[in-house]
Amino acid sequence: MKQLITIFFLVLSLQSLAQDPKQIVQWTVTATKAQTANHYILTASAHIDKGWHVFAPEPGGDGLLIPTEIKFEDKSPVKNQGKLIAKRKPINRNMDGVGMVNYYEGDISFTIDVEVTKTATLNGVMSYQCCNENMCLPPTEVPFTLKL
Repeated sequence: MKQLITIFFLVLSLQSLAQDPKQIVQWTVTATKAQTANHYILTASAHIDKGWHVFAPEPGGDGLLIPTEIKFEDKSPVKNQGKLIAKRKPINRNMDGVGMVNYYEGDISFTIDVEVTKTATLNGVMSYQCCNENMCLPPTEVPFTLKL
């Protein structure tokens, strides 16, 4: 009986590890032309499943947390980029052993100003880590392509 219970909990824990972060957090990235030449505002919107969260671009904590960020390919036409800015304030919480942590739950949008060298296709990834109260899944990168 003891072995059966052990096997049950092992299977249950493996099932939770098999969760796909891309199904827990769904991203949409869009670009809007700004007022000046070669400037665009990118908006990255996320829907985060209930019970999960992603860290803020400035996650706080002990320095080991994975921030939410946009990364562009090396060959990208991005000349300058601003900071990733959230549309609302993060949830701040003091976590034992980690310190004060900043994260988002539910729906959240981020914006970033970019200046490009030319109108072109922009390739990048949304980089993030999703966690719940019990565990964090591996850092995840979701690719995106935008025609400017």
